[in-house]
Amino acid sequence: MIQTTRLSLRALCIVFSIIIFFPVLSAQEIRQNERGERIIVYPDGSWQYFSGFGEPPSGVEPQPVPATTPTNYPVFSGEIEPLEGSISLTEKDIFKIAVRRSQLAKDAADIARKRAEEATASREKLEKELQAAPTNNEELRQQLSARLKTAKKMEQDARVEAQLATSEATTAEQLTQKGGYIEDFKATQSRRKNAQRAARQQQLASTGSYEKGGMPVSDYYSAADGTAGDLIANPPRKPCLMAFEGKDEDTNQYRRDCQKQLLFSYTDERLRVFLKDKEYLRCEGYFTSLAGYRFLTLQFTFAYPNAREAYGFIEEGSILTIKMLNGDFINLRAGRMDRGSYDTKREVLTYRVHYPIDRTQMNLLLQSEADLIRVFWSSGFEEYEVYQLDFFIHQIGCIEGKS
Repeated sequence: MIQTTRLSLRALCIVFSIIIFFPVLSAQEIRQNERGERIIVYPDGSWQYFSGFGEPPSGVEPQPVPATTPTNYPVFSGEIEPLEGSISLTEKDIFKIAVRRSQLAKDAADIARKRAEEATASREKLEKELQAAPTNNEELRQQLSARLKTAKKMEQDARVEAQLATSEATTAEQLTQKGGYIEDFKATQSRRKNAQRAARQQQLASTGSYEKGGMPVSDYYSAADGTAGDLIANPPRKPCLMAFEGKDEDTNQYRRDCQKQLLFSYTDERLRVFLKDKEYLRCEGYFTSLAGYRFLTLQFTFAYPNAREAYGFIEEGSILTIKMLNGDFINLRAGRMDRGSYDTKREVLTYRVHYPIDRTQMNLLLQSEADLIRVFWSSGFEEYEVYQLDFFIHQIGCIEGKS
């Protein structure tokens, strides 16, 4: 385990019992001044610049609202429904999400335009080669003509992709400038809930048909007692692999680290076509036991360096919500801030965050498989479907010596 991880865990042992603040609803409004700059207007008439991550520029103090600031800039005045898990949202939270989505759309448009430029350069190069090819070498000219035809098709496709990506980026930017981002957020959440509900119904239907059939798909015999069982209903236990067991150099306490496992991966659909076989985000995690405390460490790795512009950082005390298949929600809080570190050789951006967890929370996680993870970035939250449904059951069982 690297040195920074041990130091982080040592610090977390000290602050484990501190309760971090919860988001509080406020009455401020997000407007735009005559220069097109976003500002936060408070009920007393004071204002400050809004950077997209909720932090005013260094040295800028709240000031009276400029007389030229438009008062009819769209401001949402309705109610914002809390997230599942009793997490309140403010207009600023949703605005930050809109800014992040706008940045992702801009990234996709930039990549698409670059691909179109490269396709044009490739086509122009082949045209020059064809013009310079000897007229008496028919075989070479035919090969170049075939390659040129393919290059023209690729250029045309790349231009169409660039136009679509640019149009989507413009639409996303307009949501942040002209309002409507809350309505868009609510519509997106509604579509997501409907999709999750449909998936759950399909899952229940398939489970029901399996149970009615009364026949296990495959059998196995337990090595422990020789009894027969169903591999789907009772899969064999995975082995516990530990990454470290021994004395921690910083605390002189006994420490155990489970081996890191993939929890989920995610690629924004606007970037999928450009990343090809890469995943935009991979999240791996593991549990640690140290000095009587337990920690969940998540490592978020982005394959695109500009991800920091879109996602920002993970603040100390930011919420990590785990939704279980049985409907329970467990909220953990980050022990310290992480702004991410960029690896220039691998060209990846990595965040490593430690979440203290108590016995009650671990017992809840043992009751059911995980369904989704909600991560609160400084640019707003994002929800990810869990791939390793038994991640928490397996890891907790290993760290507690029950598997």
